[in-house]
Amino acid sequence: MSVYQVSCPARVHYLDSEIDELQDVPDGGFQVARSLWCLLEAGHTGLHHTFTQGLRATDELPARNLWTRWPDGDEYGPRRETLILPPCTEKFLAGTIEEESCGLPDGHVGRHGFEFGPPLTEADVLPEWLFRMFFD
Repeated sequence: MSVYQVSCPARVHYLDSEIDELQDVPDGGFQVARSLWCLLEAGHTGLHHTFTQGLRATDELPARNLWTRWPDGDEYGPRRETLILPPCTEKFLAGTIEEESCGLPDGHVGRHGFEFGPPLTEADVLPEWLFRMFFD
């Protein structure tokens, strides 16, 4: 987590009835907060997006995420929607032990989730040979 707010300052607000409904989603894994911040980069274009509820895997379905998306000025309104969106497939340091997924929905605008916070370089990553010295 960054010590600076780099994500969008827009929020969505849920009514009590909506929170009850989201809490009762079958296989839901989290308690839903009354207000959630948009998780996209500040200044983005298009709809705002926030992670709303995690759905556990079942025998029939894999784990999936519920997202709420809404246009500017409609954080309470009828034009917002909550739906399952597939995850962005981009990864930082793919194939290494430090691999990190984006964490945002597929097709999002702006930077990937792993690009928020201070810049990282190869110098910030423990070299594989050094890692093996300590953990093999």
